[in-house]
Amino acid sequence: MVDLIKKNAKSLQESLFSSVGSAVLTVATTYLVINFFRGMLGFALTSDKDWLAVLNNMQLYMVQAYPEEDFIRVWLSVGLTFVLAGLSIGIWRSDDRVKSSQVFNSFFKGGLGVLFFTIIAPTNASFMGNDGSVITEEVFSMDTRLGILIPVAVFCVIFFSIRFTNIKFTVNSSDMVFFYLFIPVALLWFVKLPTIQLDQNNERIIPDPVMPIADTTKIPWTVIFVSFLLSYFIGMYLKNIKSIKSIMSLSWFLLPLLIFSWIFKKPQIDMSVVLGSDLPIFGVFLLWGFLVITFVNNSIFKKYYSTYLGVTFLLTLVGVFSGLPMLAKTCLLLIALFSVVVPAVSTSSQGKRSLLIVWAVALVTLTFLLRGGASDTGIVVPGSSIFGGFSLTWLLAIFGTYVSFPLGVLLALGRNSKLPIIRIVCTGIIELTRSVPYITWLFFASVTLAVFLPAGVEFNLIVRVLMVTAFFSGAYFAENIRGGLQSIPKGQYEAADAIGMSPFQKISLIIMPQALRAVIPTLVSSAITAFKDSSLVTIIGLFDFLTIGKTVIGNQSIPVNFVGHDRENLIFVAIVYWIFTFTLSRRSMKVEKKLGLGER
Repeated sequence: MVDLIKKNAKSLQESLFSSVGSAVLTVATTYLVINFFRGMLGFALTSDKDWLAVLNNMQLYMVQAYPEEDFIRVWLSVGLTFVLAGLSIGIWRSDDRVKSSQVFNSFFKGGLGVLFFTIIAPTNASFMGNDGSVITEEVFSMDTRLGILIPVAVFCVIFFSIRFTNIKFTVNSSDMVFFYLFIPVALLWFVKLPTIQLDQNNERIIPDPVMPIADTTKIPWTVIFVSFLLSYFIGMYLKNIKSIKSIMSLSWFLLPLLIFSWIFKKPQIDMSVVLGSDLPIFGVFLLWGFLVITFVNNSIFKKYYSTYLGVTFLLTLVGVFSGLPMLAKTCLLLIALFSVVVPAVSTSSQGKRSLLIVWAVALVTLTFLLRGGASDTGIVVPGSSIFGGFSLTWLLAIFGTYVSFPLGVLLALGRNSKLPIIRIVCTGIIELTRSVPYITWLFFASVTLAVFLPAGVEFNLIVRVLMVTAFFSGAYFAENIRGGLQSIPKGQYEAADAIGMSPFQKISLIIMPQALRAVIPTLVSSAITAFKDSSLVTIIGLFDFLTIGKTVIGNQSIPVNFVGHDRENLIFVAIVYWIFTFTLSRRSMKVEKKLGLGER
């Protein structure tokens, strides 16, 4: 251990104090960092900061005005997501093992972080009083400091010592996820913070009584954690089933649609519309797909296949601007795309059977989800949308990537196409979309888009925002993917042609996987940008996560007055955005490392 400490000390000296310039830079940077964190801690701990403005408005932050009597739908949405996550972790359970020394090393580093902030925290801090005078108060007493330093220092010594023991114990890396999730769930039961209570005269009781950090939500979170754990073991049991991974991938694809169209929305279904419109449309397109799968490789049909595709795409285009039901319009687009893929797969009886199953399941799923999304919601809220706060931010972020990524792939392939009409159309969409600021597109969605829609076609404001967001993000994804396509050597195309691959097989199995692998960093950067840009919808009157913190809570006076407490809310919003973007960035780095990006 002594030799290792000496080695680390020598390495530290060579890195930070190898020369006079390096030593000066190290000292200056350390001074600036310490003073920055001292200032931040002093700012956060002074008595003029009412952090209860954040703590007592968490429900408002998450779902805005979603009614409490229907809150079970919110918990079902969150719970279903965690159940799928547990199943996925169990099915794709990693074989990597983490040494106990690495685990204790992580605890040791966390303890050092706590010691650092405890040591540099200022004893006194100043703030501006209501009369303009500067008030100085004690914010971190020596007793409090020692009460944190002593136990944390003891734990750090223990963890540091265990690192160098000969313990051979290892933990599966996937299992660590449950430990990290268990910690915050356990804290919900034991950590207590001040909370607001009102007396009979509706006046705030001061000092604020101490209560559990999440007194009303600790039981639902515990149930979700237990469900998460059980689904993990179920996933481990099912992992040897051949088709289970494909089913899980499809489930993740459909989960957002299910949550936002049926679980979260609570649709009001008119059975007369279902029986008189949905079922006949479903039957017509089911028969259409069956005929295409059966006869697409027929010698007579092959002669007119190009004409059939042209007519199908023309019907799809006409259908969009007609008064057809939304299900018919969507099915037209689906059958057009499906017809492009069918010839490459429907070459055998087994392939035809598989396509029939896929087509039937796709139609059933599409009809089910679209009926839920197109029906009126049974949720009654003030304003025009049931989505608000973080649920709106997450909706825009998910669907911004969910729809724009496949759109970006199609636009990138179209821009590289040898067919002039496709290349010109895709290039025009990309250049037009990227040449206009996102805020302008939001105003277009809010004010102008309805003018361009066919007569009788109306979309909710959020749907219109999702449409322009998909095209805006898709255009940037397309350019990133096009860069990846240009990095593929010509020999890859020639090799795919030499072994007799169809164009669809060549693109999906050879070219696109390599292109996406090459541009993972830029794709993640675009996804992070889309997540942050979702806050711009406040400019068209939508109440996203940032708007709640910046405008709503800062003007809140009933039942508790939080007027003027903008700084606390903006800091909280910034921290939440940072957590999500930083986590996504770190996960991207691990994927890049696993794929060997940047290595020769």
